[in-house]
Amino acid sequence: MKPFSELTGRGRLIEVLRWLCVLPAAVLGHIALEFVVEAAWQIASSGGWGILGDWNSAYSLMMFLHLVPPKSAFVIAGAKMAPRYQRATAIVLTLLGFLFSLMTHVISQHLAGRRVGITNYTHLFAEFAGAVGGAAYIVLEARRNRRTEMTA
Repeated sequence: MKPFSELTGRGRLIEVLRWLCVLPAAVLGHIALEFVVEAAWQIASSGGWGILGDWNSAYSLMMFLHLVPPKSAFVIAGAKMAPRYQRATAIVLTLLGFLFSLMTHVISQHLAGRRVGITNYTHLFAEFAGAVGGAAYIVLEARRNRRTEMTA
């Protein structure tokens, strides 16, 4: 890819627009996957698939599905939108996702006067694990692409 200074006017515009769309793409990826997970959960829990029933670990499964994949989608969608430096973008989005989760599950609860306990920290950890998983995917994909380019 050409350096930014060597791009034409149209190329520069497209690159700037892609950088401006990184955060909206990340949020949209998170919301879209959250919607899909919620729809699948509603079908499964209403007996549509007949798989949950009276299962004791259903809450743990629900928390995993509601917290981990959407945060991974946040990082992956945002990093994929970035025209350059996708690994660095994934790391920044991981940190941003962690800060947002910290604000949602811990700090805002303190500010609202509620007690913060193991559930809050479990949710924080699950979302952070999802973000780290998304960043790991981007890093490993970049490494695989670099190896493919070297052998070609």
